[in-house]
Amino acid sequence: MLLATPRFWYARQPTLLARLLQPLGWLYALGVRWHRRHSRPGRLPVAVLSVGNITLGGTGKTPLVIALAQELQRRGFTVAVLLRGYGANSRQPRRVGSTDAAALVGDEALEIQRSLPEVAVWVGSDRLAGGAAAISAGADLLLLDDGLQHWRLARDCDISVLDRRHGLGNRLVFPAGPLREPVDQLGRADLLVLAGAGLAPRPPNWPLEKPCFSLTGWIEPPERLLAEPLLAFCGIGLPDKFFAALRQADLQLAATVGFPDHHPYAAADLERLERRADAHGATLVTTLKDWQRLPEGWGSRVVALPLVLDAQVVAEIASAALARLGARRAGTN
Repeated sequence: MLLATPRFWYARQPTLLARLLQPLGWLYALGVRWHRRHSRPGRLPVAVLSVGNITLGGTGKTPLVIALAQELQRRGFTVAVLLRGYGANSRQPRRVGSTDAAALVGDEALEIQRSLPEVAVWVGSDRLAGGAAAISAGADLLLLDDGLQHWRLARDCDISVLDRRHGLGNRLVFPAGPLREPVDQLGRADLLVLAGAGLAPRPPNWPLEKPCFSLTGWIEPPERLLAEPLLAFCGIGLPDKFFAALRQADLQLAATVGFPDHHPYAAADLERLERRADAHGATLVTTLKDWQRLPEGWGSRVVALPLVLDAQVVAEIASAALARLGARRAGTN
């Protein structure tokens, strides 16, 4: 089980604990750099677009992948999404079906597949093989989820997503901070998306000549929930983002409960939550991603509230990505 996101990662200045952990962060960064240097990426015959982040979790990457896949399908592409599949152990590619369990393919894969049943979703640690399988099944554009640090598959455009409120945190590498790579690597992506609410400026490490987008999202709850008290729970990288979005939707939160990212819910967890909700006369609500991990029989007792993204900005991101894809592909021919 993953631990909850440490609060000291997002302190304005590195704390004493962060400084004590910093040597481990240096070793982690060296390992990432070594892995990248010794990887030989394979190139596939169709364009590959990746969405990832330089920080660990909580940026809103998955909703953007869903929105981009939908927008690209609308523009006439046959899109396939490739994921590692959190918790999935298979190296070989597997096409995700609507009846698959989260423990088998991962909650993010199920969230995407059930949100966009017309888009093929493939999981497996060998995403080069996954891409080849997707192409054989008819895909002409591959969308790589969490691909910024995936070196085995060559990409034509990298989108980096950064939470607007939390930014780069204390700017230290894991475990001293939230960064997967040193902060000077932010600029190697092609596009930057600042997601969520907040007033954080464009990061100084982002090159001025590269596109930067501000993407907001909101929750559109069923009308029946507007007058009901809610008990909200989630196990995502930054749980407070979900709770803040609920409040911005004018929903009445009787209580909130945060779990570690990708928490594997047991029936006992939901029974405790339900007892607490009953004490408040409240309805249980969670994120669409968390809903995929609910124990059998609990789906009808918990309301999933997906995040809706600004469609105009998503379209602008898609246009910029396609322009980059075209330029890269032209340069390789």
